Amino acid sequence: MQSSGGPQPGPGAPFAVTVQEREAAVVVHTSGELDASTVPRLRAIMRGVLSGAPAVLVVDLSGVTFLGSAGMHVLLEIQDLAGNTELRVVAEAHGTVKPLCLTRLVDVLDVYPTLAQALRPA
Repeated sequence: MQSSGGPQPGPGAPFAVTVQEREAAVVVHTSGELDASTVPRLRAIMRGVLSGAPAVLVVDLSGVTFLGSAGMHVLLEIQDLAGNTELRVVAEAHGTVKPLCLTRLVDVLDVYPTLAQALRPA
């Protein structure tokens, strides 16, 4: 598994996903635009990660420049598929926090402002 690093992508940046084991969690870092054209890729990766039944799964949206309705829907799908896996979402940028707040998904998803906070033991 690899880690992501480097500069944050700008608008229109290609969608990228990396999976990393960190502490007692699996972290899925996403960057670029999360919309109807990129959701199938994320969905497939998340199903693979969840097949390993990690105790904690962190979806890091820190690098996401656009979060469309399909992206928000896939977060709910992941939560439904998670079973006993604790799902945590990292959203810090206006482009991810605002849609999550407007749709009130912050009330149903466990959202953290930073990866460090999401990785803290519950």
